[in-house]
Amino acid sequence: MVGARTSRNCELLLQGKVDAFTITFQPGGLAALFSIPAIELTDRDFSGTTVLDSGISELYSRLAEVCTFTDRIRVADDYLMTRGSPVNSISNTAKAAVHVMRNNGCVRVEDLARAAGLGTRQLERRFRHEIGMGPKMYCRIIRFEAALKLKAISPSMHWTQIAHALGYHDQMYMVHDFTVLSGGTPTSIGTRLDMFVKPEVLAGIQCLPRDIQTHRNSRMYRGPKR
Repeated sequence: MVGARTSRNCELLLQGKVDAFTITFQPGGLAALFSIPAIELTDRDFSGTTVLDSGISELYSRLAEVCTFTDRIRVADDYLMTRGSPVNSISNTAKAAVHVMRNNGCVRVEDLARAAGLGTRQLERRFRHEIGMGPKMYCRIIRFEAALKLKAISPSMHWTQIAHALGYHDQMYMVHDFTVLSGGTPTSIGTRLDMFVKPEVLAGIQCLPRDIQTHRNSRMYRGPKR
């Protein structure tokens, strides 16, 4: 089990034939399903059996018994559904995190807190517990990912244009975020987008925020409305 990352990437070196199946939790999902403070996992990794209950061992065994990706999804869904977290129980913190994603990280923390009916310090505590980091860091990461997606779907777009479109103060501010979050500059990462951006994004416009899709279609991306 790998927690959220808030600093430069790590490399996972694999040898031989590898058959992998990964479950990625949406913001707040791990805390809601397993009552585990997400902050305890941030920038760390553990064996699943160390963190989760004994049922995870049964999940491992059942996943090993099936061969197709579809069957593995079914097995994982069956296990997670037993955790019993109905959709209408999604917390205001998780909703705020989704709002950040939909707006490419271009959100003021004060506005998030106001919309959630919380003070900024309360929001900070709840974000750390449910998301694994404070809202400001979360916004930085989401905006970093949005920049990578935008470059992936529009390779001819200059990084200066991307910085402007996503509301960075200037390009150097964006370079600083890239260095902190990935260990590389926009230019160096631009040659390795396949390591950072999902294949479906590289292949088209699936799973992209609506405003980035609009840029792909119109070639005019103006960033979020203020």
